Amino acid sequence: MQLGERIRARRRQLGLTLKAVSEASGLSIAYLSQVERQRANPTVAALSSIAQALGVKLSFFVPDETHDAVVMRRGARPALQLRELPYRVHSLAGRGQHLQLEPLLIELQPHFTSQPTSHLGEEFLHVLSGRLVLQVGEERFELAAGDSAQHPSTTPHAWGNPGSEETTLLWVGTPRLF
Repeated sequence: MQLGERIRARRRQLGLTLKAVSEASGLSIAYLSQVERQRANPTVAALSSIAQALGVKLSFFVPDETHDAVVMRRGARPALQLRELPYRVHSLAGRGQHLQLEPLLIELQPHFTSQPTSHLGEEFLHVLSGRLVLQVGEERFELAAGDSAQHPSTTPHAWGNPGSEETTLLWVGTPRLF
């Protein structure tokens, strides 16, 4: 089942109209309709708003089997690529029922800079290749391959790839996003 179909199925399961989801998510009815019909790819922020309006975790939209112990084989990693975002996200561990950490492989395109964000939880990142500018609160850090950082996610933070080559990060955080 594709993303839009999963959203529509959950909305109908709850007996909600597009208008109700629009009001709860802050997204327009027209946009939600386009998402449901696979005519628009939502950003992570939009998908998070939809998930909250539908009473589910973001992971609801990324189908995967759930186990207590998870082994992820190379080439079998679920990937999330949203058209509006210049990066790719690969799950490194799938979804265990009682697991708290979310390990992700993130590939940032050259010259990408995110908007500052804050949320519950904690983040750890390790630069595998390329360069990363990390802004945490008022502090700015320039990281290269082999460098790591950890910070509370409640502090506003942003990422940037100042280089002309892709940057690859190992990101581990809580709470789980997918």
